[in-house]
Order: sequence, then structure tokens, then C-alpha cells
Amino acid sequence: MKAFFTLLLTATVLTLSAQTEKPPYCEEGPATYGSVAAIPGATTAPPLPRFTTTPVTEHKIQVAILRYTDPSEYPFHPSLVARYRPCEQLWVVESRESFANRADAVKLQNELKALGYSGAYITDLVGYQ
Repeated sequence: MKAFFTLLLTATVLTLSAQTEKPPYCEEGPATYGSVAAIPGATTAPPLPRFTTTPVTEHKIQVAILRYTDPSEYPFHPSLVARYRPCEQLWVVESRESFANRADAVKLQNELKALGYSGAYITDLVGYQ
């Protein structure tokens, strides 16, 4: 019986310590390009490279933000995916695809609201072509 309680206590401690670990990049403050990429002995940082891409606004539908909850415990619609954010220690449940046309995003949002996802909302993000 004593071994059972020792094993239970050890398992609990290991489980709790594993949940609180964050990746090292979460603790680092944001750095500017000039402070990170300076050439030794140079007075200014080299310019950022230029690419021939153009920014495009895209839209996704978010339906839930789960903290202290594993999304595998709940069934979600097939058009949704759960993405873990380790720094915030939460799961974001959102649409699998992003939409270039806002009308398509609104259509999926209304579809999800009709299925019971009353908290579905549209988020804007920037993509590059």
C-alpha cells in the first residue's frame, strides 16, 4: 500500500511538472533585427533581404480557445483543427483552411454557428504570395 501511494505521488509530480514547461523562446524578449544580425566590427546592420512577394489578407474562423483542457476529449467538426500555443499554454480551435475571400469565411462561420459553435468569429491574418 505504501508503494502505491509513493507511485501515485511520483506520477502526480511528474505530470504537473510536464504541464508547466514552456519552450525556451517563450522567455526571451523580442529582439530587433539590428541587435541580432549585426556584423562584428560594423556600425550598422545589413539591410533586410527583399523578396518579390505581396502581402495578402486572409481569414480564418476560430471557435474556441481551450486553457487547461485537451481538445482530444471533445469531438469537433471535420473542418476544424486544434493548434497548441506553448507560450500561452492554450489550444486554439480554428478552421483548417484560410480564405482569401471574406464572404467564404462568413459562409463557414454561419455554417458553424448553425451547428452549435455560437462563439465562432473571423480572424484576419497576413499571408504572402
